[in-house]
Amino acid sequence: MSAATFSKEPPLPPIGQTASFRAAADSQTTADLAQRTLLDGTNSSQPSQSFSVFSNAAAASASIAGGLAGLDDPSLTGKLVHVEAQRIMSVLQEAQRKILIIGMLPDEVDRRVSTVFAAETVALIGEYKLLETKYKSLVDAKAPEIFTAPDAAQAETKEVAKQLRMSTRTVCRHFLQNPHLVAKLRVLKSTKPGHAAAFEALLQEVKLLVYERLKTSVEEEQARLDQLSVIVAKEQKTSNEVRLLKEELEKAKKERSTEVSKRNEAIRKLKDELREIKQQAEDTTKRLESRSKQKEDQELQQAKDKEVSLRHEIETYTQNLADMIKKNREEEALLRKKKFKVESEVENWIHKYDQDMEEKQAELEDITTIYNEEKAQLDELQTRYNDLQKEYDRIMEERRVQQENRIAEEKRLKVMHLCATKIQAVFRGWKLRRDLAKKKAGGGGGGGKGSKKGTAKDKKKK
Repeated sequence: MSAATFSKEPPLPPIGQTASFRAAADSQTTADLAQRTLLDGTNSSQPSQSFSVFSNAAAASASIAGGLAGLDDPSLTGKLVHVEAQRIMSVLQEAQRKILIIGMLPDEVDRRVSTVFAAETVALIGEYKLLETKYKSLVDAKAPEIFTAPDAAQAETKEVAKQLRMSTRTVCRHFLQNPHLVAKLRVLKSTKPGHAAAFEALLQEVKLLVYERLKTSVEEEQARLDQLSVIVAKEQKTSNEVRLLKEELEKAKKERSTEVSKRNEAIRKLKDELREIKQQAEDTTKRLESRSKQKEDQELQQAKDKEVSLRHEIETYTQNLADMIKKNREEEALLRKKKFKVESEVENWIHKYDQDMEEKQAELEDITTIYNEEKAQLDELQTRYNDLQKEYDRIMEERRVQQENRIAEEKRLKVMHLCATKIQAVFRGWKLRRDLAKKKAGGGGGGGKGSKKGTAKDKKKK
């Protein structure tokens, strides 16, 4: 029975099987197949001996019971300190025993099952197989519509699943209470379903993982979690790098395939064009050869006709040439006379030009001599002028400095004169006010008038 038989129970996590568990399952399956083959051969050839084979199962029941009891490994529970941890391991071992029993149940209830087991056991197995078959048929028929089926169909599926769970508990309880029946199950069913073996191996891995988890202390667990987090981070980083590299590789492959396809297409087109060009070149060559041959024949005929006409023209031109040579010789003699006359005139003009140039050259030398003398005088005068200019600049600078000093001295004297005038006026005013104050203090009204007149006189003087 698969792990997804019960709809309400969540599936176990997908933990990968280890190599040891797979090897154990394969060896167990091989042993069960050998026993099943032996049993089938015994039933087909000697039916009367089947009871002797099943009687031997009683002897093997002790070993099978020991195998079930071997699932209760004391090393897994004895090293656990906490009672809760021991209880958890006991629950897992109990589940493992039940799974082992369910996996060994026969595929169908036939005559051999009725012969080996009692009526109660046969009834329990038959009821379990009937419910399992019914549940599988319901799930397989409504698997695509399991979440959208009507309420009645869902209720029927839930009811069958509930009955199947109850029947499974009853069967497991019955075989656990009667360990000798497990040996008979091993004899009856030698081939174990693949999903049952996988689920047993998965449960064994879960039990070992839970044991390791329960055995680990808090500090060890924290250290392991830290180590796992570092490993997970490295793995994620590596996975990201691998993913990026894969993406780049896929991209490069796509680009390369696209480039290759483009180049192949271009090559194919070029080959087609080359083939067409070759074909066209061959056709053109044939046409040109045909045309050139025709043209060659035509031109050959034309050449012969033209040769006859040219020979006639040559004769005519030869006669004309003789006449022209005679005429040109006469003209040449006349032109030679003219040339001699012109050359004589040119020599005369050249001689006259040479005489004129000698005269001009003598005149130019005289002018150059005069120019050099005047230039020397000019340089001397320029030197004297520069000296006088420097002296003039020095004198003018001295006069400018004297003028500035004189103006500054006049400004200073003017300022001092103004300051002295203001000081005298202030002093006179102070003195006059002091005298007026003395007169007012010592004299009467007449004295006051006299003082006013004196003040008016002083103002006029000012």
